[in-house]
Amino acid sequence: MLRHCQSEEKQRAVFEDIALHRDAAKAEMAARSELLESYRDVAIAEVQLQADLDLIANDCTVDIQKAEIYAHTEIEVTQMEASEAIFEAQTAGMTEEQKAEYIKQLREMKTPYLQGSQTLQGTIDPNDKVTGSEPGAIANSDKYRWINNTIGYPTLIFGGMGAGKSWTTREIIWKKVQAGWNIVALDPHGTLVEWRGVRLITGYKEIAEFMQWYMNEMRQRYEDYRLSGLTEEQWTENLRASGKMLSVICEEFTTWTDNIVEPMPDDCEDEKWKPDPDFVGKWFRCAMTESRKQLMIPLFVAHDRTMEILAKAKGLSKLRNAALLEVELIATIDPITTEAKASGRGRIKLPGHGQWIDIELPKLDQKRIDFQLDKPVTSNEPPTIDKATLERIYELEFNLGNKAADTQDEPKKLSQMAQKLYEYLTRTERIEADVREFKGNFKVNGERFTVEQIKGWMYEIVGAGLADWIAEGVIKLNQI
Repeated sequence: MLRHCQSEEKQRAVFEDIALHRDAAKAEMAARSELLESYRDVAIAEVQLQADLDLIANDCTVDIQKAEIYAHTEIEVTQMEASEAIFEAQTAGMTEEQKAEYIKQLREMKTPYLQGSQTLQGTIDPNDKVTGSEPGAIANSDKYRWINNTIGYPTLIFGGMGAGKSWTTREIIWKKVQAGWNIVALDPHGTLVEWRGVRLITGYKEIAEFMQWYMNEMRQRYEDYRLSGLTEEQWTENLRASGKMLSVICEEFTTWTDNIVEPMPDDCEDEKWKPDPDFVGKWFRCAMTESRKQLMIPLFVAHDRTMEILAKAKGLSKLRNAALLEVELIATIDPITTEAKASGRGRIKLPGHGQWIDIELPKLDQKRIDFQLDKPVTSNEPPTIDKATLERIYELEFNLGNKAADTQDEPKKLSQMAQKLYEYLTRTERIEADVREFKGNFKVNGERFTVEQIKGWMYEIVGAGLADWIAEGVIKLNQI
């Protein structure tokens, strides 16, 4: 009996142990089921969230893709029209007879440029041409023909100090004037003496207002073009016949754009107006990509070609490469004076092409300052103010309280700084000295000086009979 009871007790203990394991297993299964439910809810929530994000992203993607397609299309069109634009620029300013003769000459060539295995460099390099080909767009027979390419196409001229940007740019402007273009120069540091015959805008506010007008005029011209029913060629010819060819010269573009602020509209209140920080960038993109068909061609002069420096715009290098004709001017360092000076050499890159072509710059003796077709003059010709008047100004500024007659017979000695400036000009063999060109290189004991300080010493040099004024801020040293 006792053994029987002990056996039942053992069996009951086993059953209880099994029951405990069963309950633990049920609890674990319940916990896993609950966890799976949570996982399922989380997965569903993730799917829903991803769907919502996809919808939002899709809207943005559509807009981005539209913009990319538009930009890519514009680039492709620009590349396809690059060759046509070169021809159009080359024939700018030609009479119908001259154009017909030029077309006839091109048709007689055995090989059009950039055909078959010919490369862009092959147009000037006889070692890389299609067999039997003739000179192309930029030929050795006319080493300065590349200037014609800059007339009718958005152009960027860049290079370091002393490379010859200003002088070369002015020769290009003169070609534009001869071809019938209206010129507007945006130059906060410019003077009417150096921009004769050109509409000069110097004030930052006035430049901003012109930029706003430029973009509005561009939009209006495109609107008129769409409503005109004319082909692109007919519309362009209509603009030429109407005298609406406009070229905007942005002198030293990178040095003053930070000072340009978007003008406030007339219908906006002062306290509500917030200028667009990308105003200059938008204008630059408009001028770079939309100007050619409406004959509102820009010419940018800068120290560099990077988009961030040019217009505080990033990510537009491909657009720049496709839309701008670029000319890089190369400077050399004088081994004696260690100053940068023009080498007479440069490189040109046509829009839509990645290859740079070596070019030779025109040999210039003077800086062109007059762009009037009836009376072109250069910087070595007499200024508007005669010499006697300039001498009188000198006497008034540096001999206040004395009579002119009392100082004419007295020897005029140079101050210490004027003497150092004169020695610098003679040492660097400058016959004509423009304060804006040598200001950055003239220093004494590492110290640089303002334009007004240097002008004061230039007045002393002129007053001592060692030089003569030939333009505002420009003197010609007398030969001794």
